[in-house]
Amino acid sequence: MANKAKKEQRTDVYQMVTDRVLEQLEQGIVPWHKPWCCTGLGDEALAISYTSRKPYSFLNQMLLGRNGEWLTFNQVKERGGSIKKGAKAGMVVFYKQIVVKHTKRVKNAEGEEYDKEVQSSVPVLKYYHVFHIDDCEGIESKIEVKELPESDLKPIERAEAVVKDYLTAEPLLKLNNQRPSVKAYYSPMWDEITVPMLSQYEQADEYYSTLFHEMVHSTGAAHRLNRADGMGNRFASHDYSREELVAELGSAMICNSIKIDTEKAFRNSVAYLKGWASHLAEDTKAIVWAASRAERAARYIFGERETAK
Repeated sequence: MANKAKKEQRTDVYQMVTDRVLEQLEQGIVPWHKPWCCTGLGDEALAISYTSRKPYSFLNQMLLGRNGEWLTFNQVKERGGSIKKGAKAGMVVFYKQIVVKHTKRVKNAEGEEYDKEVQSSVPVLKYYHVFHIDDCEGIESKIEVKELPESDLKPIERAEAVVKDYLTAEPLLKLNNQRPSVKAYYSPMWDEITVPMLSQYEQADEYYSTLFHEMVHSTGAAHRLNRADGMGNRFASHDYSREELVAELGSAMICNSIKIDTEKAFRNSVAYLKGWASHLAEDTKAIVWAASRAERAARYIFGERETAK
């Protein structure tokens, strides 16, 4: 009976959050702001080459999907390291110019045509594989963080309990939150969550709101709740927008359920929701559509799997 009462109480909370969001949307919301600080974090908070220390191109940043240092297999071996068993390689693409010979029809000074052999340079797309430093053994990171923001923020125990329980129930899911980052994201390819460190935030509840957002994204994986419409085509505007609504609503629901939300963090969440809802013709109707999926995701994270199937 106690478990049933707890679930019913959460259901009321989920609906309350949805109603509160819709009410705020009607009033007009201040622009969304990034809740973490990037002071002292430059290119090394992106995906970079371990040897050159240069960030990869924007396309390769998307292909790799993880911040930090990357090495080729040979670079790992040359440094006496090894690749962890089961580690997956990432792919880096680049253009290489190759010289091709062909015949061109030209005219001489008298106007007579003849075939002339010429050379031209043609770009050809090439690729190579790299491994993230976390998937290597015996390789020391070269990243030195010089200006981490000073912070006296402490972990919130009840929020940490939610994170710990979820990661325990999902042993394949990895969490990267011990290194500075300029991005927060969930990588479906790696089944991995990356968020900036707690010390990069002004408020602890903003850190957990960000982390819960990415945790909700992770529930959309095929082996969990399988939100194929949003997870399988992350860069399609419509599907991506809908998935962002689900993730932010789910985060707000979790924060409210464990009573760690503040008005500042909530208003920022609503601003974020408004931004993504504006990409959809349904607008506020899209919020209602996403709410049911957000609730399923929140229940899944809380371990209520029987209601999330």
